[in-house]
Amino acid sequence: MEIRGRQLHFGVHIQGQRTSWSDYLSAVGAVEALGYGSIWTFDHLLPFSGAVDGPCFETLTTLGALAVATSRVRLGALVNGVVYRHPAVLAKAAAQVDRMSEGRFEFSLGAGWAANEFRTFGLEFPSLTERYARLDEAMQLVKLLWREPRSTFHGHYYHLDAAPCEPKPVQWPHPPITVGGTGQGALRVAAMHADRLNVIASPQRCAEIIKLLESMRQEMALTCDDIEFSIHTTLGLAMTREAGESYANRVAASHGVELATLRDTWLIGDPAAVTARLRQYLDVGISHFIFALGYPFDLTPLRLFQEEVLPALA
Repeated sequence: MEIRGRQLHFGVHIQGQRTSWSDYLSAVGAVEALGYGSIWTFDHLLPFSGAVDGPCFETLTTLGALAVATSRVRLGALVNGVVYRHPAVLAKAAAQVDRMSEGRFEFSLGAGWAANEFRTFGLEFPSLTERYARLDEAMQLVKLLWREPRSTFHGHYYHLDAAPCEPKPVQWPHPPITVGGTGQGALRVAAMHADRLNVIASPQRCAEIIKLLESMRQEMALTCDDIEFSIHTTLGLAMTREAGESYANRVAASHGVELATLRDTWLIGDPAAVTARLRQYLDVGISHFIFALGYPFDLTPLRLFQEEVLPALA
């Protein structure tokens, strides 16, 4: 099935928090064996939910390890935060991961949101307006480093002076670029620079976001045909509606939140209910889906999705 000229894609965001490295790698291997198309980590310095003193895997080293621990799936972070590190450092690391994975890397960037992490580690956390401005400059800088033998760049926040970036990524002119976020600033950066926009939103909200992005692209004399639309969601799938609700409630509780606050953006219920909800996303133009998976990495919903939902979409 194609949506806006693109094949459907289903990936899994395996959350690198409150787990061991061996359990995480086991989940990665199992997800790849199930046939999902991509595996994603996150970009955080602390667990994004629950107690902050539990394990939280560093992003760039995790991606490098995944590059050599997998053989088929595409790899990325959902999504890198622009103010965690200088974009030139991120560009170098991303190019190396693309080399290590033989061209399977997905680059991503967003404004960042976890202010408590920056306070905890004594890092600067600028205003949202400034983070959006940095996001735009970072996109320009990263693509320049990947394209040119030597790059000179003088923005308001970032500067390069004849900087090389070797080795270059395998993928040319660059790895696919995902921008994450639903704010106006993030959407403008996505409209100008991204190959894909990833959001957490209901189908109705996705339709509004896509319409807004299309308007921005038109103002830039660009077409929306070049941008893929993606959602990050959680799969609360079981053979009965009641079991699906129970699973979703357990996942929400593990993050210390009420399911009612998340329901509109999750896929919950039996195969028929999840298929119907999935079709609502397809109808508004979403072709790329990333399912969140946290410890203890129960793969049952992911298996059931392959067995019951995918055939129903055909």
